[in-house]
Amino acid sequence: MAARSDDLAFTVDLGEPGRWAVVHVRGELDWNSAPVLTTMVEHLWDFLSGGCLLLDLAPMTFCDSMGLGTMIAVSRGCLSRGVRLVLVAPPPSLRRTLAITGLGAVLQVRDTLPEALAEFDGHNVDAGDHIVPFA
Repeated sequence: MAARSDDLAFTVDLGEPGRWAVVHVRGELDWNSAPVLTTMVEHLWDFLSGGCLLLDLAPMTFCDSMGLGTMIAVSRGCLSRGVRLVLVAPPPSLRRTLAITGLGAVLQVRDTLPEALAEFDGHNVDAGDHIVPFA
């Protein structure tokens, strides 16, 4: 299934159920969009039981304290559900924040999406379902 709109903040690529899902975070992750990300992730947890949630942050242009707090909450939620969380390609400003706060030592970070997906045999983002659960 496919859908895409340039004004959406988040899109999702789904791999094999229980293996992985990629949430592409575009634009600003702030007080306005962070609750939407939280709701989206909550809906993915059942799909990912024992799998991996990848937050693709490469298209993100801004992250405020609410966005950072949301990533922490998502990390805690993933941990309690046995879902692995990986932050993919965080922009330099977020990398600095992660380093300063010590979160870089706690959260898994990969430089690129292909690098993160290489951990899954037979992955292919283009072959997965591309969905937009929230507009």
